[in-house]
Amino acid sequence: MEGQLCANLEISVEKPQGASPPSFIALLKVYRELLVSRIRNTQCLIDNLIENDYFSAEDAEIVVQFPTQADKVRKILDLVQSKGEEVSEYFICVLQKVADAYYELQPWLDEIGYEPSENICSKPVVNTDPVSRYCQKLRYELGRDSKFVMSYGQREEMLLEEIYSNSIMELVGFTNESLGKVYQLEALFDDTVGLINEDGETIYVFGDAGIGKSILLQKIQSLWARKELDIGAKFFFCFRCRMFSCFKEDEAICLKDLLFKYNCYPDQDPTEVFHYILQFPHTVLFTFDGFDEIYSNFDLSTMPEMCSPSEAVHPLVLLVSLLRGKLLKGSKKILTARTGTEIQRNIIRKKVLLRGFSSNNLKDYTAMFFKDEGQRALVLNQLEANPNLCSLCTVPLFCWIIFKCYEHFHSMFDSHELPDCSVTLTDVFLLMIEVHLNRSLKTSLLKNTTRSQAEVFRSRKETLLALGKMAYKGMENSFFIFQQEEVSSVNISEGDLQLGFLRTVKGYSGCDDQFTYEFLHLTLQCFFTALFLVIEEKVSAKELLRFFNECSSTETVQPTCLRIPWLKKQLEGEDPFRNNEHFHFTNLFLCGLLSRSKQKLFRHLVLPAVIKRKRKILIAYFGESMKSHLKGLTRSSLPNYNQIQVQPNFVWMLRCLYETQNEKVGKLAAKRMHANYIKLTYCNAYSADCSAISFVVHHFQKRLALDLDNNNINDYGVKQLLPCFSKLAVIRLSVNQVTDHGVRILYEELSKYQIVSFLGLYNNQITDVGAKYVAKLIEECSSLEYVKIGANKITSEGGKCLAQAIQKSKTMFEIGMWGNQVGDEGAKAFAEALRNHPRLTNVRLTKNELDDEAAMSFAEMLKVNKKLVHLWLIQNRITAKGVKYLSEALKENTAIKEVCLNGNLISQEEAKAFEDEERIICF
Repeated sequence: MEGQLCANLEISVEKPQGASPPSFIALLKVYRELLVSRIRNTQCLIDNLIENDYFSAEDAEIVVQFPTQADKVRKILDLVQSKGEEVSEYFICVLQKVADAYYELQPWLDEIGYEPSENICSKPVVNTDPVSRYCQKLRYELGRDSKFVMSYGQREEMLLEEIYSNSIMELVGFTNESLGKVYQLEALFDDTVGLINEDGETIYVFGDAGIGKSILLQKIQSLWARKELDIGAKFFFCFRCRMFSCFKEDEAICLKDLLFKYNCYPDQDPTEVFHYILQFPHTVLFTFDGFDEIYSNFDLSTMPEMCSPSEAVHPLVLLVSLLRGKLLKGSKKILTARTGTEIQRNIIRKKVLLRGFSSNNLKDYTAMFFKDEGQRALVLNQLEANPNLCSLCTVPLFCWIIFKCYEHFHSMFDSHELPDCSVTLTDVFLLMIEVHLNRSLKTSLLKNTTRSQAEVFRSRKETLLALGKMAYKGMENSFFIFQQEEVSSVNISEGDLQLGFLRTVKGYSGCDDQFTYEFLHLTLQCFFTALFLVIEEKVSAKELLRFFNECSSTETVQPTCLRIPWLKKQLEGEDPFRNNEHFHFTNLFLCGLLSRSKQKLFRHLVLPAVIKRKRKILIAYFGESMKSHLKGLTRSSLPNYNQIQVQPNFVWMLRCLYETQNEKVGKLAAKRMHANYIKLTYCNAYSADCSAISFVVHHFQKRLALDLDNNNINDYGVKQLLPCFSKLAVIRLSVNQVTDHGVRILYEELSKYQIVSFLGLYNNQITDVGAKYVAKLIEECSSLEYVKIGANKITSEGGKCLAQAIQKSKTMFEIGMWGNQVGDEGAKAFAEALRNHPRLTNVRLTKNELDDEAAMSFAEMLKVNKKLVHLWLIQNRITAKGVKYLSEALKENTAIKEVCLNGNLISQEEAKAFEDEERIICF
């Protein structure tokens, strides 16, 4: 009908050349009902008409008296038309310029081809639309909320810009295979990179506790508020998922209340704002932080699939419906959770793995944290001298804690010294607790009058016990939010709250009229839970081991979020939001606090006999659990090796073993493995875990194979493996962020012992510098037979060094170089090295920018070499001319079984010329 009305109007208002312009009064008459049905906001029209003296105050009062929006629009039209052409045109101009408010009329304005006259262009139009006003309010409030990061002391707020530092963000596929790095946050929303499911709407960001998920969302929020994140989002709603645990089981709200009541409420016409959001969901960005931290007794299976925006239902149903696209389909969503939280594939659009700080990230963060160059140099020097501490610093949260402790020691003692021995995560958290307890003490003007750690803890025993009791009560039920009465019930005083271990949070549901609290980080609650288990004398053996049992009970079933009826059959009694990492951290801290080295600290807090009893229970449990755990692992028999394939939970066991610092337990673990090939692939092991791996592996008496492919080891982790290198005959570190510095450590250590036979380093960050160290190892280590160094950044220079080393080696059996850039010069060097090599049988130079010149070099080599069996030159730039060189050479070589040339510049028609030579594989 709209198009028909336009056609009729063109007849009535069409002006011949030289005639007067069309009547805007007539335009408003013809489209009167269309305008009445589409104009929802009358206030913006009235405001602008008054501002330009087209309406009087009396006119506005007359309009406001009408009860319905439609009647108000009709009265405005009557008044505008009665005031003449200029006012009628200005009315249409407002509709055009305030597009946010009158979005439903934009197609009509385009159809009539309205262009404001020169006179009307000079008249100001002010956007008082409630949608625009709400967007401005959202940006202001989110900008204010994201400007600062609350410190652990809660006595200072740090500017986000002064504390946020980039870390490694990697786009991954459904099976966590790498799809490339994220260097700009806009790339998270760019569908040209990392898209794994075009039907999904959720960007799933995951990583370990403390890796930086929450602060990443705060950074995104800050950029959006400052209009520095250009992704087409007008609205931004952020939710912390743990707050959904505050809602009662029988509570029900609608989507409108969830958005406005628990974020930012519109000052004007919330109904119109919500209607706009429903009309344009693609302009909305949601962030849901900590999906794994939801704990609720609400039974999702009792609720039908829901997608009505007006229906009041339990907030968890709204959350699930938003994530699945049943509500506000097309909106942008970022969901974070800890590693190990499985999310259903059908909701995921992209997966992003946070890996923590690289060595360069850590240097940047150190420079940001320590402004003074002298202090910065001292810190970097000590980190370099203590790889264990450095490895912990790759996790941003732990790095921040360590740096704050450095800062405290400098203020108290004019030094930055931390222990230079092995530092465990328990040590770091104990140090943090000590620092913040010390800050609460009244000190003299002399800096060095602080008490020992044991004295500080003893003086605040009741505080530590109260905080621990509340943490424990929450951990029992995976609760991370505490009401005022829960805080009071364990006798936490106002002074205890000022220590900064707890912070107040915005309450949801019925929590609005009182304070609601949470620990400043999940790991801090875990630490206080473990502390309670140690210093509370009445804790039984069953209670002491409770959280170990919580972890082992679901080892066979991966925790899967959104395990609800319409997605996947839910296991009876299974919590759909469950993740066990908080239990793992609690167990880890328990092991550390009960270690022998901590006895001196706790003898003033709890009777020595109690500590001895708890240590005995823990060690006995370790003995039995290791036995059953290791018995259930997958084993394989390989030539010269008995292989054991471990799971991610095994890494947590190693972490706990390391925290005990008990050599007997470490030796027992090594003995009970009954294997000499340990496969730890895809276990989400970080550099700090290499300390735990070394703690066990160095107890092996014989030569060992260690496979750490596809983890996050990096250079710091390589350094942590120093105690192992004397035992390692096979070392696999592929896909681990290793750089030239890590390769240098490998060369220096492996060349000492001369036992390594296999070195796997593909898909790392190795350049020609690192390639030269590998070349030296090949040349000096006569035991080395296999080297995998593909998918790095090696050019012709590094390629020539490797080739020359291979030429000198009489033991090399296979070299994997795919995915580098050695080019023709590097290829010539490899061809020369292979010419008379006595043993090398497999050479892979896939994707190395080789052309016909390289093919000719290999052809000349093949006329002489009689040992090579497999030559892969896949995905290069070789043409039919190059293939001809190789084909001719094969007439003089009967030893080689295949020359693979798939993906080169050869057409199927050209390939037919080489069909008689079956060893030439073009397709």
